[in-house]
Amino acid sequence: MKRLEGKNVLVTGASSGIGRAVALACAKEGANVAVCARRADRLEEVAAEIRGLGVKAAICVADVAVEDEILAALAAAQTQLGSIDVLVNNAGTNLKNRTISETTVEEWQRILDINLTSAYIFTKAILPTMFERQDGVIINIASRAAMLPSVFAGVSYSASKIGMEALTKVTNEEANAHGVRACVIHPGEVETEILVHRRAAPTPEHRARMMQGEDIAEAVVFVAALPARANVDYISIKPTKS
Repeated sequence: MKRLEGKNVLVTGASSGIGRAVALACAKEGANVAVCARRADRLEEVAAEIRGLGVKAAICVADVAVEDEILAALAAAQTQLGSIDVLVNNAGTNLKNRTISETTVEEWQRILDINLTSAYIFTKAILPTMFERQDGVIINIASRAAMLPSVFAGVSYSASKIGMEALTKVTNEEANAHGVRACVIHPGEVETEILVHRRAAPTPEHRARMMQGEDIAEAVVFVAALPARANVDYISIKPTKS
């Protein structure tokens, strides 16, 4: 039996990078997967790959910076697949302007809305049904920037990822008694599209040393497949060669 057979999984930021890899890894393990992002055409491609693995796929187009669109995406996922067993809050972005002096208030707010507030809204909206079923897993994809905040990562990005760690800890404090578990995963450098927001593009040699989305997806599947009695609340992953 596959590790996630019969489970329903919702992944945000699923049109590329880590989110896409997570969605496909879960599908390979037998899960039905709802994919959420802004780009419908990219989601269609991912959904087609998921269905090709013999499981169901639901497409939930949403800008996760907008609360109403988040709630509509969750409702669409539940309508198409049923109750969500695993929520993966992966949506995230960054800026080229990363210092306090360069970052505008609007840019700061946008990063927090996408990287952190979206995860809070999804979590708040899904907890009642998880509590009712006395089961559920929430996995928050943060960053090692939460452990090592810096100008390199950016003030707004670092703050948002530290917030993901706090959100996870409080979720566990509130939810463990109801059978719901949360885990925050802190990846180091991963070769994804977010790299375009760096001031200087990484060299091909640097990219070759980075982890891939599939590496983080393996950690997500591991956490999601644990028995209900076990809660891994924190994982940090970094490349073997920096």
